[in-house]
Amino acid sequence: MESEFNDTQLLIQKTLRDYFTREIEPLVQDMEDGKLLCYEPIRKMMSDLGLGDEAGELVAVLADSSPDDQLALFLPRILPIELSRVCGGLTLSWGASIGLAGGALDACGTPEQKQRWGVPIKRFERIASWCLTEPGAGSAAIRDMKTRAVPDGDHFVLNGTKTFITNAPYADVFIIYAKLQRQGQPESVQPFIVERDDPGVATGSPFKKMGFRSSPTGEVFLQDCRIPADRLRSSLANERLGLQLLSYGIMERAFDIALEYSRERHQGGQPIGSYQLIQRRLARMYTALHNARTIVWGDVHAGRPLPASVADICVGKLYIGEMASWVTQEAIHILAGNGYMEEYIVERLARDAKLMELGGGTTEIQELTAGRWLFEHYGR
Repeated sequence: MESEFNDTQLLIQKTLRDYFTREIEPLVQDMEDGKLLCYEPIRKMMSDLGLGDEAGELVAVLADSSPDDQLALFLPRILPIELSRVCGGLTLSWGASIGLAGGALDACGTPEQKQRWGVPIKRFERIASWCLTEPGAGSAAIRDMKTRAVPDGDHFVLNGTKTFITNAPYADVFIIYAKLQRQGQPESVQPFIVERDDPGVATGSPFKKMGFRSSPTGEVFLQDCRIPADRLRSSLANERLGLQLLSYGIMERAFDIALEYSRERHQGGQPIGSYQLIQRRLARMYTALHNARTIVWGDVHAGRPLPASVADICVGKLYIGEMASWVTQEAIHILAGNGYMEEYIVERLARDAKLMELGGGTTEIQELTAGRWLFEHYGR
C-alpha cells in the first residue's frame, strides 16, 4: 500500500503513525473507560504536531524545502486515517470540533465570527459541537426539525433539543441548526452560534454507547435561549464530516491486525494464514480495502481535486462505511476467541465501525439520496 505514496508522503505517514502509536495508543483504554477525556490528548497532539495553523508546521518540517503540490490534498486525508487506526473516538471528537463546527464557520461565517469563534476552535482552544440531529429527526433532520429560532428585536430566541451530538457534554461553542421564520419570508433552516454560558442552554450527561466511547456524545437543550442577532451565520452549507476517512482508518487497521495474526498464530503445525479458508477471507477483505483506498486517495493520486456529484459522495460514504463494518467482523473471525477480547483491539474496531453505517445519514438515506440524484441528473 505504501508504494503508492512518494517519499515525502511516506515520511509524513510514518511520522504520524509513530507518533499516534507512541503518544495516543497507551491512553486509549483510559479514554474508552471514561477515566480520561479525549480533549487533553487532542490538545497535546495539536501542539506536538503543529496543527494549530492548518498543519503548516508539520508540512514544513517533514517536507523540508521540497514543495509538493499534493500535500494540500494528502495531509487532510492521511492525518485522520492514521489517527483512526489508533482511536476512532478521539478522531471523531477532534474532527467534529475542528472539521464540522470550525469548518462551518470557515465556510459561511462572517469575518468577525471567524475571528471570535473560528480561530480558537481551529486551534482547539475551545471545544465545539455541530448540532443538527434531534430526538424526532434523524437522517431526515432538515425536514422534521422542531428547533425554532424567533426574531426578537436585535436578538433571536431559540427553543428545541438536539441529540446524539458529539462533544455536547463538554463543548464551549455550539453550532445550532434551527428553523427560522421571519415575517414575510419562507421558513428556512439556518445555523446559529451559541455559547455554553448563554442563558437557556443546558447539556445532558454523556451517553453510554456501543462504540466510539472515547468520544463524548450527548444532548443539547435550548429553552428560551436568547442570543444576539450577529450569531446567525449566512447559510446552511454542506458540512458533513469526512466519515469515509474515519471508516477507512478503522478497516485498514483491522485488516493489518488480521493479516499479522494469520502469520503468527499456528494450528496443526503451520500458520493459520497458510490455510485456504483464511486466505479467502484475507483476499475478500483486501478487495474491500483496495476499493475503499481508490475512493479515498483518488484526488491525491490525480494531483487535483476530482469532481464529485451528490451520488459520488453518498455512495462513497455508503460503501466504505459498510465495508468497514464487514472487514472488522471478518477480522474477528480470523482471530476467533482472541478477536472477541479487548486485548486484540478488533472488537473495539468492530463496535466503532457500526456507527459509520448510521452517523452522517444512514445507509438507507445514502441509497435514497444517491438514487434520486442519479435518476434526476446522471447522463443528462
